[in-house]
Amino acid sequence: MSMRGTSRARRAAATVALAAALALTAAGCGSGDDGDAKSSDTSETSGGGDSDAKGEGQQDADDEEIPSDPIAEVKNKEGIVLRILELKRDGGGFVTLNGELENTGTEDFLHIQDWSGREQGADKSSLMGATFVDSEGKKRYYALRDTEMRCLCTSGIASLDAGETLTVYIQFPAPPDETTEVEFQLPTFPPANLEISE
Repeated sequence: MSMRGTSRARRAAATVALAAALALTAAGCGSGDDGDAKSSDTSETSGGGDSDAKGEGQQDADDEEIPSDPIAEVKNKEGIVLRILELKRDGGGFVTLNGELENTGTEDFLHIQDWSGREQGADKSSLMGATFVDSEGKKRYYALRDTEMRCLCTSGIASLDAGETLTVYIQFPAPPDETTEVEFQLPTFPPANLEISE
């Protein structure tokens, strides 16, 4: 699958997950009387409409090529290099990190679970442990999850063979518009200062 196809699939999944989360939030806010029920129905309907509009906007964004030159590169002790190609603010209230992992060592890397973080129930074959910090807003952001707590990130990684390069992505909730720089961290790697592109 091409990077463009992969990008479309993951952005579609993120849009669906975000729309579901918004619908659940709107449904949970009502107190049960007719006025609130009407308000809840309106919220759900407008949420669906927003989702469709975002989907169309997403499609245009998907036609954009992911940069090939990294904006940051970090290496862990095992010789795995993480090249971050972009951290881009997308419509729908999230940012997407696109990058690649390369095993520059001579042995296969099998400790993928180290990248999933310590959260209970974390997918041990994913990059679920990724975070970024908005130091200005004094807030840490975690990788987005869908309604079944699956990470909106690359998952299903069993190993990274010697010499192998893997295209990866991670989606996060978007920080405020005035935040343009964050510190990204993936367990086992040193932090990287990243600029958010529009």
